[in-house]
Amino acid sequence: ALNICSSPSSHRAHILQLTRRYLGSARGADPLLMAEACRIAVVGAGPLVGMQHCQAVVALRDAGAELACVCQRRPDDRVAAERFEVPVYTDVEEMTRLQSLHGVVIAAPTHLHLPIVEKCLLGARVRQEELGEPVLALKALLVEKPICETLVAAMRLVQLAEEAGVEILVGHQRRHSAFVRRARELVTRADFGPLRGLSAEFSLLKPESYFRRDDPRLAWRSQKGAGGPVLINLIHDVDLLRFITGHEVSTVFASLSSSARQDDVEDTGAVTVVLDHGAVGTFFFSDAAPSPWSYEFTTQENAKYPPLPGSDPKDCYHFFGAQRSLAFPSLRRFGYRQGAGEAGWDTPLTGEEDCVRKQDPIAAQMEHFLRVCRREERPLCSGHDAM
Repeated sequence: ALNICSSPSSHRAHILQLTRRYLGSARGADPLLMAEACRIAVVGAGPLVGMQHCQAVVALRDAGAELACVCQRRPDDRVAAERFEVPVYTDVEEMTRLQSLHGVVIAAPTHLHLPIVEKCLLGARVRQEELGEPVLALKALLVEKPICETLVAAMRLVQLAEEAGVEILVGHQRRHSAFVRRARELVTRADFGPLRGLSAEFSLLKPESYFRRDDPRLAWRSQKGAGGPVLINLIHDVDLLRFITGHEVSTVFASLSSSARQDDVEDTGAVTVVLDHGAVGTFFFSDAAPSPWSYEFTTQENAKYPPLPGSDPKDCYHFFGAQRSLAFPSLRRFGYRQGAGEAGWDTPLTGEEDCVRKQDPIAAQMEHFLRVCRREERPLCSGHDAM
């Protein structure tokens, strides 16, 4: 036994490092990766999401993460490479062949995910063969949501990764939110349900500059099967419906509209779902109407979004159980006090409110991805789960 507290400070860090390495190995972690830096690359280090991933990796330097390089479509796009002082590639296969990488973050447009994964794995295999390494150095891929543009493409992507022994973590970063974790605890408690239903809203105004209609490289944002709020935004809300409640969707009714912009892809819509145990849910979504009622605006977890006016809590989801109801993200709960009379409309409701410590979900997700690369944890949202 080691008395860590009484050891000199210069030795305590080393003792703890050895202890973590031993425990990680005991859990099935890769002992070599525990001893060396976990080298991570980011494909698609753009201003919306990719740059945040780069920053999240750099912030974990003391935890053993290293931003090894980035990969961009254009050779002149060196913003991320210069900011973080790392090499930049324009070919994914070349990058994974020349660089020793343990993890790759794919933050490119959805319809490019499958070909990028194919090239990632090909380059990593060539490197393994050239160096005569017994196992593939590449351990995990963090693929932004949605995992692919079609189910067929997603199934192929997951199959390729499984054949290579590479873990897939899909970037549903909101699962790592403190608000979401607490809501999951409350909604799945015995004194809440069974769940009767839920409602969700996502409404904000994407500026015209987002679409950049004069730039053909961004044309996908207005194209069906590549852009639009269903694939880019609503998918987050549907994922949280499943994650928070623990139920799956069995039936879907939807109505979509593109009347705001007259684009190929929808800008507004409404969805009704029936869950596997009979509860129902409704979603309204639009990226063409200004409002405070969306996940990003109500949680204020993402510094990109400005603060909302007023001090009253804004909620974007409501969960309705047989015994209680919950507003999200304010975490206000309503129900009847036991012994206060017959539960029903003649009895006053009681209210409770929870507080959580807010954390950037992108940063929390990257901490998890680092542990997935080291084989310390399984992906919180696997490729199968994301399909």
